[in-house]
Amino acid sequence: MEQRAERFLTLFRKLEGLLEKRYDGKRMSSGSVVMEYLHDPDSAPCRTDLDLCREIRNILSHNTDEAGEAVVEPSQSVVDMLEGIVAYVQRPRFARDYGTPGDRILFAHPNDEAIGVMRHMMRMGYSHVPVRDRTGLVGVFSAASLMRYVGDTGFEKLHDNLRIGELKNALDFDDERSEKYAFFDANATLTTVREAFEKRRERNSRLAVAFITEDGEQHSQVLAMLTSWDVLRDDQ
Repeated sequence: MEQRAERFLTLFRKLEGLLEKRYDGKRMSSGSVVMEYLHDPDSAPCRTDLDLCREIRNILSHNTDEAGEAVVEPSQSVVDMLEGIVAYVQRPRFARDYGTPGDRILFAHPNDEAIGVMRHMMRMGYSHVPVRDRTGLVGVFSAASLMRYVGDTGFEKLHDNLRIGELKNALDFDDERSEKYAFFDANATLTTVREAFEKRRERNSRLAVAFITEDGEQHSQVLAMLTSWDVLRDDQ
């Protein structure tokens, strides 16, 4: 009994250490690091099992008999369960590994001709092309942004030499009419990004693209770009 109880507590301490590193400086609450993780979308696959392990850990840590021994014995299946949770936390599926890497993303510049960008998109099968200047990302060019531009200015403003920069207002991330975009930091997991796409879909406010940057900020270097196809397909 003591060996299994000690093994369980050792695994739980290891789990806490892993989560402390994950949330270093990024805690959303003052509760335990395990409770922090239980509210993290990434814990979804193991949340029920982890909550059970948390309760067992509390019993083992705070309840002993007169000899100082634990009053409950975790079964081998429970120990194995906790080992599986630790393994899952040790090998998180980072969202950046499931999208288009930053060095393979087709970026447009405000001075690029829109017709040239559209031809490239059609040839490569791209639906969205991020636009960046010296400061970083300034928007996303897509069929929807072109339609917003036409709606605002009229068809007479379309011409063969139309530059991407002329569509500025239609590309703006903050335009309430625009498609929705989200930014995540480098440690964002696939589960976290997938939940963002699913929530947006449920609210009938579709998330078009998720960008992964080092710190989750718009003007930082883009590490990866994900669409709903990248995160919602069945083989994930």
